[in-house]
Amino acid sequence: MGLEVLPEAKGVILTNGLRLLCSTDFMWGAELPEIIKLLIRAGCEGVVISTEPPHYLPSLLHRSVISSLRAVVKELDSVIAVRSPVTDVNVFSANPHIAEASMRSVEEAVRLAYSISADFVVIRPSHEPYEGSPLVAARKLQALITRMGRDQYAAFELIGNNSEEIADRLSDPRLGVVYVHGRTPTSVLGHRKLVGVAVHVSDRRSLHRVIPGLREDTPYLFLYPGERRMFETTAIRRMVLMAKNWRNNLV
Repeated sequence: MGLEVLPEAKGVILTNGLRLLCSTDFMWGAELPEIIKLLIRAGCEGVVISTEPPHYLPSLLHRSVISSLRAVVKELDSVIAVRSPVTDVNVFSANPHIAEASMRSVEEAVRLAYSISADFVVIRPSHEPYEGSPLVAARKLQALITRMGRDQYAAFELIGNNSEEIADRLSDPRLGVVYVHGRTPTSVLGHRKLVGVAVHVSDRRSLHRVIPGLREDTPYLFLYPGERRMFETTAIRRMVLMAKNWRNNLV
């Protein structure tokens, strides 16, 4: 497959690329097990589980929710990712207290992914681009794998102009990168570490039509709402269909 980061997930063949994974943020505030089932019924080909506070921070989830999540993941046999929180997170912060708290937030997501047998973790290290040395950034990201099991995988949503340089310096085969549409240089689309493309959609505007230079064997398209809220099922189906039509212009 040309992809050194992720194995085939639960027997799913990934050679066709760009399997559509939808974020649970489309049904913000509802119970996670129910959201996952509804998103699959709406046409999503996999799910990205949000761990955003206040509703979904793993340490605040009741044990019964974790148990239900585990059962749903096993029942559906779909590709499941867990996304670490974005709110108030900055792994690159010069303030060591903020950086450590951010690392703990990531660690919670990693533990949840392991607990429910998710396929991998998606991590946005910072909400703002990292302006320092790409080597220093890569070392901080590499340090995150010390909190992961040896069979776990992570895909970093890199943003900012030096994303490619950071990706070049990620040596561990368990780490990959995600191109964030509109926030990552297009040169990353052909990178050997590319795991997927992340796009944000709205029920009121269409997606840009073409992304040039996308590597053909890229396995995932991550779909996030432009804003977290409880969308109606019909609106979600409409956005999923729009994303699939958009995807057909990319492959």
